[in-house]
Amino acid sequence: MEKYTIDAKWMSELVSGNHDAFAFLYAKYHRQLYYFALRLSKNQHEAEELVQSVFVTVWETRNKLDINKSFSAYLFSIARNRFYDMLRNHVIEENYTDYLLHQDNHTSDELEKQIEDNEINGIIHKLLQQLPERRREIFMLHRFENKTYKQIAEKLQISENTVDTQIRNVLNFLRQELPKKL
Repeated sequence: MEKYTIDAKWMSELVSGNHDAFAFLYAKYHRQLYYFALRLSKNQHEAEELVQSVFVTVWETRNKLDINKSFSAYLFSIARNRFYDMLRNHVIEENYTDYLLHQDNHTSDELEKQIEDNEINGIIHKLLQQLPERRREIFMLHRFENKTYKQIAEKLQISENTVDTQIRNVLNFLRQELPKKL
């Protein structure tokens, strides 16, 4: 009962913002809290970080302390909760890192493919510029505007056979010239 009374006195001082009271309670409980945190985390650095975090919380929430309750129980409760928060954060960080690594590879592959596609499309458009205007128009209506042979024939007032022949000519031209440009 004597220990509890001493803590209550120092807690009362701490609630009013007394730095000496904080220093006393820190000195009194630091070692116990550190070993408790070390048993939980199995890592010295994390244990020390946990202890610091607990005492920062104690200082920041000092005006909410209930001096009628056990200070040590309060400390160890904060430590346990912070440890669980730390575990959750580690899991979240690992999952997020894995996600980012996957996204970076996926995005990188997509970006390379997009660049390659853009280069090929640029080459194709340059090659199309070499074609006679009417042949280029027929091909573009079919490939880029998704018009059927019949729609192109009606629009340009030519036969579907002419459309078919012109598109075949363009495709043959591209098959011959594209490999030279790549």
